[in-house]
Amino acid sequence: MITPIEIKVNLDGDVAGALHRLRCADTAAVYRDIWFAEPLRPGSTGAPTLLSSRIVIRLRSGDEDDLTVKLRPCVRSQLTGRWAAPFTEPGVRYRIESDWSGERRMLSASVISLRSPGSLRDAVTQGVDVTDTLNSAQRQFLVSCTPPGVAVDNLRAMGPVASARWTGVSVGNLAADVERWTAAGLDLVELTLKVVPRQGDSPVDLHLRALDAQRALEAALGTLGLTIATGDTKTEQVLTALAAARRLG
Repeated sequence: MITPIEIKVNLDGDVAGALHRLRCADTAAVYRDIWFAEPLRPGSTGAPTLLSSRIVIRLRSGDEDDLTVKLRPCVRSQLTGRWAAPFTEPGVRYRIESDWSGERRMLSASVISLRSPGSLRDAVTQGVDVTDTLNSAQRQFLVSCTPPGVAVDNLRAMGPVASARWTGVSVGNLAADVERWTAAGLDLVELTLKVVPRQGDSPVDLHLRALDAQRALEAALGTLGLTIATGDTKTEQVLTALAAARRLG
């Protein structure tokens, strides 16, 4: 199986200025609120529990709602049985892809369940245990593929993160998606570009095309005078900031 590659680039500096240079105003944005689930551990310190175990549980609500359970990074040997290959079934999508950010290369696996608009916002507002909102496929995924000893229970939503997403933004000769996240004193912007296998591709063919696309995207951003950030992903930054804010609260 050849895995699609998603190229990710975070930007440093003035976010509003970056969005202006990318001409995001020329493209309609999709706005949603995002929450991340972590165990409620009063008095705990340090990094978020699930994030430290390479598990991310994300709830998004807007015109469409979805709940994602993701392992990142993971290794192929974790993805056993039905989780060894992507699939789609009613209300559920399972995908495996490689995430590229600068020199970092990591495998991720995600189970996404679709929900009715506004339903996840209502669940968060009511303060429900997010564990109860996981569907059967997501529960099976956690049991089958996560590291032993990780307790995924007593989960509470942290957020919201205000998200604005622009699809198909022209960056040089490429079309990328641009997403802005605002929460807990952070204002972050990320560009993503997906490279998918073509008929007859070998893994090397896909890798080389992705490498060309990554270099072209980074060069185009440089031409626009935009600075590429290094360090943690936007998910890592936001989760860490939200966990710190919850402890202080």
